[in-house]
Amino acid sequence: AWQLITMLRHVSLAAWLQVITATVFTLVRVLLATALATLWVLPAGLIVGLNPRLSRVLQPIVQIVASFPAPMLFPLMVSLFVSAHIVLGWGSILLMMMSVQWYILFNVIAGAMTIPTDLREVARSYGASWFQKFRSVYFPAVFPFLLTGWVTAAGGAWNASIVTELVSFNGVELRTMGVGSLISQAAAQKQFPLLGASVLVMAVVVVGFNRTVWQRGYELASERFSLDK
Repeated sequence: AWQLITMLRHVSLAAWLQVITATVFTLVRVLLATALATLWVLPAGLIVGLNPRLSRVLQPIVQIVASFPAPMLFPLMVSLFVSAHIVLGWGSILLMMMSVQWYILFNVIAGAMTIPTDLREVARSYGASWFQKFRSVYFPAVFPFLLTGWVTAAGGAWNASIVTELVSFNGVELRTMGVGSLISQAAAQKQFPLLGASVLVMAVVVVGFNRTVWQRGYELASERFSLDK
């Protein structure tokens, strides 16, 4: 810790401001990637988890697909970004989403499978529409599982930022503003004070987000969305 403090003394105020600004950009991308993944993962996970026969068939397939390393597809995706003139600032969000969507999907499927059958039968007997079931039964039941998926997905997105905000394509380096690209650049150029500052700020933001937003989410899940209460 003392060596880290000594090293950080060589980081200028301008560099600290650059790191903080870059971290804000990455935070926005992490949240957007998590939100975009949820848009398709939540309904897909409910459909699979609520149908035992479909779950038996699709879960092994999903596990095989999820085990495929997403970064192996990054060169293909980057080539599509270049062809479509999509800047890496937006493209990196899609790359993050490819890396983290499975965390959310598996948790939603697990949550949907725990919904009591009698609770679903009551909703069906009252003739509730699918939207009413989703609002009153499905979403409250899977929310604790969805929250766990969000936490793990966000953590994965922070890690993925290191390889999605600075990529190479056909010998050309594509870079966007973000703490992930700063970490990659500092490590490649052996700028250890800047590397230490970037990792430190990222860690502070991640831990702070966990202790505030996600912690409050778990409290809400235990107070309002627990089937045991």
